[in-house]
Amino acid sequence: MKRFKSYYLLIIPCLLLASCLITSCANDKTLVTSGFERTIYPDMIGVNGNLIAFNQPWDNANLVNAVGDLQVPNFRYPAGSLGNYWDWDTGWIDKSVPDSLMIKWVAEKGLKESTDTYTLENFAKGQKKLGFTPVFMLNMLSKDLAHAVRNLLRAKKLGLPVKYIELGNELYFNLPFEMSVYPTPEDYGKTCQIWIDSLKQHFPNAKYAVLGTDLERRARHTDWTRRALKYCNNADAVIFHKYSPAGIDGSKEIKKITAGTEGTSDALTATRKAPSKELKVRQEWEIGLLQNDSAYANMLQTAHEAAYSYTKVNVPVGMEIWATEFNMRDDRSAIRGTWANTLYISKYYEEFLNSPVSLTNIHNISGDLFGQIFSDDTQLDFIKWKHVKSKPWQLTAAGISTHLFANASKGMTLAKKLAFSKSFDITNDRGDQVETLGGWLFENESSKKMLLINYSRKDIALDLSSYPFLEKATQYFSPIDTYITNGFSDVKKEEGSIKREVTLKPFSITIIQ
Repeated sequence: MKRFKSYYLLIIPCLLLASCLITSCANDKTLVTSGFERTIYPDMIGVNGNLIAFNQPWDNANLVNAVGDLQVPNFRYPAGSLGNYWDWDTGWIDKSVPDSLMIKWVAEKGLKESTDTYTLENFAKGQKKLGFTPVFMLNMLSKDLAHAVRNLLRAKKLGLPVKYIELGNELYFNLPFEMSVYPTPEDYGKTCQIWIDSLKQHFPNAKYAVLGTDLERRARHTDWTRRALKYCNNADAVIFHKYSPAGIDGSKEIKKITAGTEGTSDALTATRKAPSKELKVRQEWEIGLLQNDSAYANMLQTAHEAAYSYTKVNVPVGMEIWATEFNMRDDRSAIRGTWANTLYISKYYEEFLNSPVSLTNIHNISGDLFGQIFSDDTQLDFIKWKHVKSKPWQLTAAGISTHLFANASKGMTLAKKLAFSKSFDITNDRGDQVETLGGWLFENESSKKMLLINYSRKDIALDLSSYPFLEKATQYFSPIDTYITNGFSDVKKEEGSIKREVTLKPFSITIIQ
């Protein structure tokens, strides 16, 4: 009996210890529940479609396949600034507009002399192949209302859905042509009122968006949104554009922005100074900063603040916001093109989901500075501290973020922001707390998907017992200083079944369905 008793005296503490370890392990997991929720458009995520680098782009099989891989459900036509001079009848730049009246970069490209075209018929080919929803951006600068009506009716006849319509692009900048046609935002608002009333006769179920801005440099910009809307009460949404620097050094966007300089960093606002002005040295220094939590937090906070600046545009409560252009703007930063760039863009999408933003078009589908896909092997040549070559027709770092958010939200009608029982923060150079765990649950009548982002450099274990219907997780992760040259081939991927719990790897984006 004594031997039996001594056995129990020995085993009971062991059982208690095991129990404590199990409890401790369970307590280490962060409980996930649903918080704020909002309705979303099933085609919320899209791209700006500047495709002037191609002749009849949707005849290019490589481009079609690459855009198909991106999986975005909406596509903007004809795109941004060049859309202010777009002749929809011919599918190219309006040759009647003098170069002196065009924005500098459009005039410098000599587009009027080109024999290329990007017609509505060709756009309809792309839409038929991929099924995206067009976001039509009208030329309110060099063309009239009759031109817009005629071509939107033509688009409808071609089978294109006429669902989202933008009235111009960045007409608030103090450029000669813009100022001559719209001397004040009041003039713009009055014109929009007339155009929308007329367009609604043909497209009563379409949504219409007018330009908004938070520029305050000149009298013409100041309070633009409110002044325009005072004379336009029939719009559904306000257009919001935002570019921002990488901000790894703590620098902010320059205040005196002009057309084409949006998002450029102001070196005088930096909290960290590069050891040299030589580009190669500066880039290597920037990459090293990614290993410092405070510097890394500078970058994430920059993206968060940029997206959150929609609050400065004075959009009335109840109106939608369309973010039809946004991206990192840091032309020679070593951060651009890395996995950190992917996480940076994810902060934009998170903030948009947490706001009245109902439609997004990241700038741009292709191109050296902003592309979501690579179209040649030179688009990372700005990296000088090491040799990096891009792989044509693969997703860029930003493109991967766009793809994953599109994949999770496409076809969904409800988004629920996830709440976590623990907070995971890092602090930037200015003392701002930056959340490093985020996520959303997307739903429609028949399916659900969860997207989770671990911005931190440590594993995070989550308790998903509130979501027993979630079964399979696909996790994408990489060191944040990895250059994405070949799409998902440069990213580690793990798939597996989950049993009401999941561990998020550092710097990971996870989709669970």
